[in-house]
Amino acid sequence: MISMAIDKPGALDIMHDSNRKKSVVTQSSLYFSSLIMPKKYYCDFCQCAFPDNATNRQKHINGAVHQANRKFHYDWFKEPSEYIQEQMNKPPCHRYLTYGYCEYQLECRYSHITYDMYGRPVYPPELTAWLQERQQQPNTSTAVVETKYRLPRGWKVRDLPASLKPPPPVTGYSLSKSGYWS
Repeated sequence: MISMAIDKPGALDIMHDSNRKKSVVTQSSLYFSSLIMPKKYYCDFCQCAFPDNATNRQKHINGAVHQANRKFHYDWFKEPSEYIQEQMNKPPCHRYLTYGYCEYQLECRYSHITYDMYGRPVYPPELTAWLQERQQQPNTSTAVVETKYRLPRGWKVRDLPASLKPPPPVTGYSLSKSGYWS
């Protein structure tokens, strides 16, 4: 049997038994693995992971890619009219006006909304695609989800106490006969 000892307080041995061809993982090996493998921080906006420490996290949070991904995420939850008004308030993008294309698209700090000769706004293709995608997605905040509940086997609704019986399916409960606290 081979054994390695660490002179750290609370550290145990990593033992390898050559007869059994088996290693025993002890507290000292976990200590070394924590030194070698730092914790990872996962960014939901960027969908990436990096070693978690204050410096790395601050650099990532202040980075341009993270800022753009974060803005794009929160813009998705804005009302379309609010988002369009925000785009219209930006100064015009000279690259988009000159060439008809900007590599930054919706992430550009300038507006890609142009106006026709009658003064009506003309939305760029990326903005119309974004608006159409928003309309195709169901609005989960206003959607009412009906949940079907099932009683355990052998239970019958008529045997339940009144407080546990479901409301009538069409009319619901009548509140006309309810009492009021004064």
